[in-house]
Amino acid sequence: MDLVSFTIKAYVQVYTHTMLFSLCANANDQSLGPGILGCRGDFDFTIRFEQLSFSLVPSAIFIVSSLWRISLLTRRPIIVGAPLLRLAKVGVLVSYASLELSLLMLIAILLIGVDTIDIAASAFRLIAALCMIGLSYFDHGRSPRPSVFLGAYLFLTLLFDVAQARTYWLATSTRPEIAFAAIFTAALAMKVAMLLLEAQRKARWVGWDSKEHSPEETSGIYSLGVFFWLNRLFFEGYNKVLEIQDLYPLDQNVAANHLSERFVKHMNSAKLKGDNFGLIKVLAQTLAVPLILPIPSRLAVIGFSLCQPLFLNRLTDYLAEPESSSTANVGYGLIGASIAIYTSMAVSYALYAYFSSRTLYMTRACLVTAIYAKTTVIRIASEENNAPLTLMSADIARVMEALKILHELWANVIQVALSSWLLYNMLGAAFAAPIVIVLFCAGGVAAVVPLMARGQTSWMAGVQMRVGLTSGVIANMKNIKISGLSYPITRIVEKLRVDELRSGSNFRKLMIVAAAFAFVPLFVSPPVTLAVAQRSLNASRLFTSIAYLLLMSGPLNQLFQSFPVFVAGISCLRRIQTFLESETREDFRIVSTTPKGNSEKLSVGQSADLPAVTIINGSFGWEPDKMVLNDININIPTGSLTMVVGPIASGKSSLCHVLLGEIPYNQGTVAIPTRFSRVGYCGQSPFLSNDTIRENIVGFSSFDAERYAEVIDATMLGIDFETLPQADNTNVGSNGITLSGGQKQRVSLARCLYLQSDLLILDDIFSGLDADTEDQVFQRIFGMTGILKRRQTTVVLCTHSVRHLPDAAHVIALSFDGRVIEQGRFDELLANQSYVHSLGVKSSSTSQGTNEKTDPDTDVIISQPKPFMKSSMVSPSTGADDKARLEGDRAVYKIYFKSMGMTLTASLFVSGACFGFLFNFPTIWLKYWSDDAVAANPSHSFGYYAGIYALLQACSFIVLLWLGTLLYITAITRSGTALHRDALRTLIHAPLSFFTLTDQGIITNLFSQDLSLIDNELPGALFNVLFAVVVSIGQAVVIAIASPYLAISYPLLVFVLYGIQKFYLRTSRQLRLLDLETKSPLYTHFLDTSKGIITLRASGFLSEDLAKNAYLLDTSQRPAYLLTMIQRWLNLVLNFVVAAIAVMLTTLAVRLRSNSGFTGASLLTLMAFGEMLSDIVTFYTLLETSLGAISRLKAFDKNAKSEDRDVEDIIPSEEWPQRGDINLKGVSASYGTEGPTETPTLALKNIQLQIHPGEKVAICGRTGSGKSSLIALLLKLLDPVDGTSDNVYIDNIALSRVDRPTLRQRIIAIPQDAVFLPDGSTFLENLDPFNTSTVVEAQAVLEAVDLWAFVSDRGGLEAGMTVNTLSQGQRQLFSLARAVLRRRIRPRSLGLGGGGSEGGVLLLDEVSSSVDRDTEKTMQEVIRVEFKEYTVVAVSHRLDMVMDYDRVVVMDKGEIVEVGNPTELVESTGTRFGELWSLSGK
Repeated sequence: MDLVSFTIKAYVQVYTHTMLFSLCANANDQSLGPGILGCRGDFDFTIRFEQLSFSLVPSAIFIVSSLWRISLLTRRPIIVGAPLLRLAKVGVLVSYASLELSLLMLIAILLIGVDTIDIAASAFRLIAALCMIGLSYFDHGRSPRPSVFLGAYLFLTLLFDVAQARTYWLATSTRPEIAFAAIFTAALAMKVAMLLLEAQRKARWVGWDSKEHSPEETSGIYSLGVFFWLNRLFFEGYNKVLEIQDLYPLDQNVAANHLSERFVKHMNSAKLKGDNFGLIKVLAQTLAVPLILPIPSRLAVIGFSLCQPLFLNRLTDYLAEPESSSTANVGYGLIGASIAIYTSMAVSYALYAYFSSRTLYMTRACLVTAIYAKTTVIRIASEENNAPLTLMSADIARVMEALKILHELWANVIQVALSSWLLYNMLGAAFAAPIVIVLFCAGGVAAVVPLMARGQTSWMAGVQMRVGLTSGVIANMKNIKISGLSYPITRIVEKLRVDELRSGSNFRKLMIVAAAFAFVPLFVSPPVTLAVAQRSLNASRLFTSIAYLLLMSGPLNQLFQSFPVFVAGISCLRRIQTFLESETREDFRIVSTTPKGNSEKLSVGQSADLPAVTIINGSFGWEPDKMVLNDININIPTGSLTMVVGPIASGKSSLCHVLLGEIPYNQGTVAIPTRFSRVGYCGQSPFLSNDTIRENIVGFSSFDAERYAEVIDATMLGIDFETLPQADNTNVGSNGITLSGGQKQRVSLARCLYLQSDLLILDDIFSGLDADTEDQVFQRIFGMTGILKRRQTTVVLCTHSVRHLPDAAHVIALSFDGRVIEQGRFDELLANQSYVHSLGVKSSSTSQGTNEKTDPDTDVIISQPKPFMKSSMVSPSTGADDKARLEGDRAVYKIYFKSMGMTLTASLFVSGACFGFLFNFPTIWLKYWSDDAVAANPSHSFGYYAGIYALLQACSFIVLLWLGTLLYITAITRSGTALHRDALRTLIHAPLSFFTLTDQGIITNLFSQDLSLIDNELPGALFNVLFAVVVSIGQAVVIAIASPYLAISYPLLVFVLYGIQKFYLRTSRQLRLLDLETKSPLYTHFLDTSKGIITLRASGFLSEDLAKNAYLLDTSQRPAYLLTMIQRWLNLVLNFVVAAIAVMLTTLAVRLRSNSGFTGASLLTLMAFGEMLSDIVTFYTLLETSLGAISRLKAFDKNAKSEDRDVEDIIPSEEWPQRGDINLKGVSASYGTEGPTETPTLALKNIQLQIHPGEKVAICGRTGSGKSSLIALLLKLLDPVDGTSDNVYIDNIALSRVDRPTLRQRIIAIPQDAVFLPDGSTFLENLDPFNTSTVVEAQAVLEAVDLWAFVSDRGGLEAGMTVNTLSQGQRQLFSLARAVLRRRIRPRSLGLGGGGSEGGVLLLDEVSSSVDRDTEKTMQEVIRVEFKEYTVVAVSHRLDMVMDYDRVVVMDKGEIVEVGNPTELVESTGTRFGELWSLSGK
């Protein structure tokens, strides 16, 4: 027994002094090292360092992180099955935990000599293993992707464990140590098995439809880190033309609905006003986790970047040592270090780029949804009508640019600080030299940044103004062409573009100044620092010092360049915040009683005695000090028709807005018995979205075939469907351009009638209808058997069509000053001998004839409409064919370089070549300097080398600034002006059919995002490509000098890079095109919402519109997000290429013992060479994809074929058309909206008409009969079909030969919808856009049309004009005044003076449709007097006006059915015009 005790005691004593791993007890194995000295060949870490850094610290971090992650997962539902996979994971983890427990027991029980760190490291590994079991279990069932935390931990610690296992086996000397190493190795094997199991994707077991989710959502950390999840997209993009449905769905965490809910939650609790950073705080709260995720990987990038100069230092020292004194292990270690450093840097940067890119698109989703949501609630009096479109495009693009560099700002500061410390250790006090330079540059940048912020704001304001005006021009192109205002509108838009480019140029000048300060440290710091140091610099010290300087000056350069961009982004965020802070519409209506129950269709059982709306002592206006309506006291009876009448500008439309709660300034009380959830509203200018007729009518309501047929019949649209190419599936085009004025009004009216509502507010809905259609529509809707009478709907109808007053239950008459003159029943008011009596309306309705067709038209074809969410997302055509989409179009380079000028282009390339030489030669100079510095007898002094080095750096800096100035100032201004001018010319000269077939958002996108790309992204891409190419060529030469064998691989490298960009570019180019194209529907939706916000709010479908916006936003995000991700994939692949070059260079240097100076120069160059290679492919592909904007402009020019023809070679004399003789000889015409194989739908059929000089001819007929088409034909907006093109003559000149712009200048025409210059233009500029009149002449014509008092009250002719301050009637009067002014100026320009014959042609299209009877008489008298010698062709539904004409032409379905004197036709029986006259109550 004593022997046994003695043996155990001896055994313990032995191992007390030898454990743990005592083989290197005499070395520094128990210190923090980190390297071992005196043992294991001096090529290993110390055991203490490994336990602390490789086991204890990672385990502690994982334990805390996993517990937090598990707490989050427990609150999620189970969505993944796969019990066998879960069982396998748990089984392997339990085995792993058992092995870790064995290691802890072995250390704690058998190996008595260990200290607390040994035990703590093993204990923490065991606890981490237990946490791994819990994390794996919960993550498996509650997360669709493999565990990111666990995957990252397993991969990282696996590398650490391999290093530890190597150490343990090298350090073993006893059986317990061998047992420990063996168990540790077994645990390592279990960890490998666990890593493989955890890497398995769970897509097949997730409980969702995989077609609605991206493979990104089920990818683990390894697939995300190297972007394996993009592989299928790459192959599809390479092999075929991608369409939007081929792309992955958007990750649900990036989806708009998910993010907007979180954003709104924080937004509601935030008080933005008064806090300049309020929106930034809200975004930070909403995106806290996405903003944090990039930080660890960015810190890793900093760490691996700083390893480069340490590696360079060690390698050059190794190469400088005699070969006999260095060991092979060190060489192999350096090769391994190169693999670890450059590969890890590539993967770390890939993860950083992935997480930061996700943040960008999350931010865009938050901001776009917030801007749109604000657009739906903003007060309509706001002047920011164009703000939403500009904010969601140009401003958000700037914000995203700023967010790209958010993490670079703090990371660069850290890297600069660490590099400065390392430089201090290398050079001592000389490290302060670059610090002084940095402080100087920082001061310069700080002085420039505030100026840049103001310049950015001014620039964005200019973009907003131009885009807003261009959008308006696109929407009103037909009326602009009719008015002959194409030239002045073009001039104004071009001026705005020049002003915008000037503002942008001022901003970019400041940007170049800031960039100059940013580049100073990069070019000046190395020579100044070395000059101050003046030490004996060998190759190792010299190149390591330069490496530290580059690591310090490079981030400073980026920091100084990025900071202005960041500030510009913050400035745009403030613009967005200002918009979000703008006044919100407040519904001032109060509910007088509380309804019982809620339903879409309000209860119709309300008491008939309770008014639908009551206004008491109300005064209302659009400006705080100018009330439009005063002392309003009215009651709107429930369930009946109330009609509001009054002269123009009496406030009828404003009263409609009052009833909707939309007018901004109000006094008094507006009471309603219930909060109407749906109100049918039809404004004076019909709001139609760019969709089919059916979709416009049904909207977001559920489809009811019976109700739809009833509404179509009531509005008499069934007759129009017979003439439209696709009946009710005909697309109305932007602003309803394919429909006539009357058709647009009836479609808008049909939408109101289809809506489930008990309150309809209708504003002048009959202004575009002929008497026959008006009478039938009125009876079918408002008559005794009309649908509204049957529904007992409350209707408020503002109108100038006073002949229907007897059918109203209540009449309200307004005066010129916006007061109620009288109100009550029609019979009562007729007896008052006041305003209503003065209208001359008979006491009984003359239009109440029996309705022969009261049943719904059963011939209307009904088919189930498709909801927008399920509609196919068809990419808008850009004219690029499949081959161009796949392979690009080289012609766009020529277009771009031609736009900036070939001389300038040549200067750019020559300057770039000079810069490439001057940038790289200093590195070679350093090699000669270092060799001479260590020579026994230096051939030149320190000052010689330092001086030439400084000169080379200075020249390089100057050439770079020159290159930047050429491109960013001169080239952008030239190309921006030229390309915009060409695009605008294409727009102005495009045929009307183009605007009919092309969505407004697509064209607007060309003038907003595409021009923004040309101004910003394209020049930057060109500059960076030029910079990267010339620099990388020089760097390749430097690297080849150090290792000629490496140069042999250059052809292979070029081939690999070419293959990468070829493979990548096919997909990226298509994604860029899809990115641009999918934004068009989003822009269109923004435009539609801005224009029709009152209608949308009244209809109560804002929630559906918000959902549609989210859908369109997500659709537009898909290609943009995937494009960014494949760019990150490209960066990763190129970084791997650089890693391969670094490894080959290191291997060749180590094995061939290369010159340390050249190797140092090569590695120094390699630090930037990788970035340059990446920049070449990245920016070249960005250049290619950005050139897609020019490709789209080229396609725009190709598709929008000019309406001008080669045969139009006649420019008549200035006097033409002096006689005004119009002759149409069997003309047929089509709008040309059919496909090439479709039969044209004729708008005019065999028109035979002779209009004599000076004759006054009126055109009548039902709406859609071709009246406006006849006016369009005379102005060549509508082209005759083949065979009849030469059948239209004016003054014996064939119109087919007359130059179109000249024609529209010589003929005076007034469209139905008045055209104005942008808000802010003066009254005089709007009245005389050609600037050919005097102030006296302008005032005279305003007095002639009774508008001078209105203009004088607002500051006179030189005062700024806002269109919204004019009523519809006043706008028509203003158009007439403009025409009169043109007529009065014309004799003077012709030199006729007061004598001579002054003939001409005047075309009028419903010029009095929105005015009262008295104003109509005034207009009629003005036309009679002012245009007495003119041939007048007038489209009119006002038959009183028609009776004053010499002849009337009655049209039906595009044909002339009757011509004659109106008086004679009225007196004759059986005439079409006579029927119209009788229906009008005459």
